[in-house]
Amino acid sequence: MKKSSNPKADKKPGIWANILLALGSLLIFLLLLEGVFALAGVRPLSLTEDPYMGFASEQPLFIKKMGPDGVERYETNPVKLSHFNPQSFPVKKAPGTYRIFCLGGSTTYGHPYRDTTSYSGWLREMLAEADSSRHFEVINCGGISYASYREAQLVEELIQYQPDLFVIYAGHNEFLEERTYRGARNLPRWMRETSSLLDRTRTYSVIRRVLRTISGKTDASSGKTQMAAEEDNVLGRSIGPTSYTRNDTLKQEVLEHFALSLRRIAGLSQSVGARTLFFSTPSNEKDCSPFKSEPTPDISPEQRDSAAALLVRGRQLLEDSGESGHAWTDLSAAVQLDPRNAEILYQAGKAAFALKRYPEAKVLFDSALDEDICPLRALIPMRDIVRKAAEETHSGYVDFVDTLEQKTLRDQGHNILGEPDFLDHVHLCVPDYGILAHAIFEDLIRRGEVHPAPDFETAGMERVRANVMARLTPSEEGLGLHNIAKVLNWAGKQEDAARIAARGLALDSTSLESIWSSLYVGASLERHGKPLEALPHYERALRLDSNNSETRRILGEALLRLGNLGEAEQNLNAAAELDPQNIEIQTQLGYLDFSQQRYLQASAHLRIVAGMSPDNMRVAGMLAASLLESGQLAEAETDFKNVLQNNPNDANAWYGLGLIAEHGGRTSEAIQDYARSSQLDPNFAGPREALNRLLKGTQPQ
Repeated sequence: MKKSSNPKADKKPGIWANILLALGSLLIFLLLLEGVFALAGVRPLSLTEDPYMGFASEQPLFIKKMGPDGVERYETNPVKLSHFNPQSFPVKKAPGTYRIFCLGGSTTYGHPYRDTTSYSGWLREMLAEADSSRHFEVINCGGISYASYREAQLVEELIQYQPDLFVIYAGHNEFLEERTYRGARNLPRWMRETSSLLDRTRTYSVIRRVLRTISGKTDASSGKTQMAAEEDNVLGRSIGPTSYTRNDTLKQEVLEHFALSLRRIAGLSQSVGARTLFFSTPSNEKDCSPFKSEPTPDISPEQRDSAAALLVRGRQLLEDSGESGHAWTDLSAAVQLDPRNAEILYQAGKAAFALKRYPEAKVLFDSALDEDICPLRALIPMRDIVRKAAEETHSGYVDFVDTLEQKTLRDQGHNILGEPDFLDHVHLCVPDYGILAHAIFEDLIRRGEVHPAPDFETAGMERVRANVMARLTPSEEGLGLHNIAKVLNWAGKQEDAARIAARGLALDSTSLESIWSSLYVGASLERHGKPLEALPHYERALRLDSNNSETRRILGEALLRLGNLGEAEQNLNAAAELDPQNIEIQTQLGYLDFSQQRYLQASAHLRIVAGMSPDNMRVAGMLAASLLESGQLAEAETDFKNVLQNNPNDANAWYGLGLIAEHGGRTSEAIQDYARSSQLDPNFAGPREALNRLLKGTQPQ
């Protein structure tokens, strides 16, 4: 046999064969190891942990309870009822039962109403009406203010309860809770992506857990944000949207976390053989102005100021005179100067809409939504994130945004989302909750889970609609509108709040919640120059709760503005008894007493205010004047000098020091103080008259 002339060629295949054999053996070993861990019940870290944050130990959503019929059931944990509807279902799932868990935030909850008129309530009614051949359980797990990462944590519990389907409607609450991604931000992107892939394997997850146990490392020491056991949103701990600032890096990280949470939910669902159905989440585009706006970063002061001036003029043309064409000219020019200012984008959208330039209006409204510094509505990119998460995880997907857009196009001739489908920035009207439920229903039909009766879409749906809408009593609807008005007023949308509050009062004017709506409507009437029409609303609020200090204060101030000093004082004094440390009440009483020359009483109220607000120079000056007029000269002098330390050009303070000096016989000092006061304010008659009096008295006879 002829030998090869190239010995290296003979050896090379052997080397590669050995390498491939070694790699193949390692791969087989890892696959076997994965199988062993799977049989042992080990779950990947991608299912059991959030890579960005840790959560404090918390109570489960459902606890076991024996029913009066002797059947053990899961019921909503009482400690969770501040965020969740009361729900109940059997611990032992009956054969043939199809169990659906609906997750999301307050929309899934059914806000501003309750479970019975939520999309879960609609779906429950549809399934019972459509198909009596099997039993369906629809459990509403919508948590008020819950974001996707909390929903993922909740799914970890729910997969223990034999689910068949998870319905996910998420996106509005992703920016509510304060958190950072500093730990993840410090890692290169390739390292984060590699870790994410490895976390999906059981073998790597076991190694990570072992190393963590050996090192004693916890979530708190790993750089993860530590979240409270229950939702703790930024808004609840702040004075409103002002606590938000523009942060493009954080926004992108939140979107990435949102995508990861959706994939995690789908993975958890699949781990127990259940299915996930994702919905794209629509927002009110047309009838909800941005919660907070900021100028575009890095534009010049001249651009910012010019854009601001155009915004003011354009808005005035749009709202006061209805000159949409001229408003559009100004506002579109403002967009060119300041293209990321949410309020400018929104107002330009309104102008385009008024001119029926609907495609341009749609783009502007959506841009305003995305540039909102306080993003309390699901951002436009989230729609693609949900769709991609559904595709990647082979989950179900319903483009509910498109569903509502098509409905709006049929009903209104454009596809821009707003009223009447939305009651506020994100919450749907009850009939639209029914549309959302019907989309789930249709998905179940396509999957062969539901076999509706032939007449269901006609007579059946009419019975469903009648049953659900009958639950929305006028008082229930009014209560929901009161709650919406309260949120809008908190967010600084006072006119929107008053408009919703008026609708709520037309349905319910006797509940305690109607107190706040009465105050919002009254305040709006005053702003529009109708103070007498405002009084009945304030008086209604007072009748409903005579011990409400805020109502007493607002009514008292309104009476003051109308010149009804007697009733004003009566209400303000009653408010002070109820809330003696309220700075606004004490201020009004101080001003009232001062105007009535009751200086001793005025000084008592103003002293309380000065203690709580030492930087309020107007109060400090009035307090000093009250002390002076009531004969407390030493205290008055000290207070006037304190005022001048903060503002050396306060003419009133110099005049007060002059009066004190004159009273003490220090004529020369008094003349200097009066002269300084008169120089600072030539129109101030007091020091001028005092100077004439003193200088005349010092002239030789």
